[in-house]
Amino acid sequence: MKTSTLSINDVLRFANHDFMNQIQLIKMYLDLDRVEDAKTMIEKISEQSKSLSNINKLKLPKTVEWLQTIQWRYPAFELTLNSNVTFPVDLKKDGQIVEYLEKTVIHVYDTLDPFTEQQLDISIETNEAQFTLLFDLKGKWETDLFNYEENNNIKVQTYEQTTKEWKYALSIEQE
Repeated sequence: MKTSTLSINDVLRFANHDFMNQIQLIKMYLDLDRVEDAKTMIEKISEQSKSLSNINKLKLPKTVEWLQTIQWRYPAFELTLNSNVTFPVDLKKDGQIVEYLEKTVIHVYDTLDPFTEQQLDISIETNEAQFTLLFDLKGKWETDLFNYEENNNIKVQTYEQTTKEWKYALSIEQE
């Protein structure tokens, strides 16, 4: 799989497209007198925006960019992002975090079942002592188990890795 970077124009175009889709969906709910669905949609958009804003506190430009653009670079994933970032992470770890995330996504992406919803939940927590990113992919794909050379700077705890769910925690102890 070839990975791509996005230009500023691409990012703005994707963001505008997503925004217009969200506005149209809210308008549709209101036209159908489904006010509660419209409110739920607004709340979901609000929470996602808060999470995207909160991850900037990581002070990891590559990781933040990766998280903010994953849906556009890998559109087969339905992403849910939750974050509680209260403390920045050591900038020296930025490249290693992105490398691991990118390799895990690439490992399954080309073998995703196009007829199955692929739900990716990413949760991020930081404090003075630790950075933890929980990666939980549910869907269907056909690939071998992921093997990655251990890195002393990041720890990965795999909870489940099958052809229907892949869940791991990537963590870094703060220095």
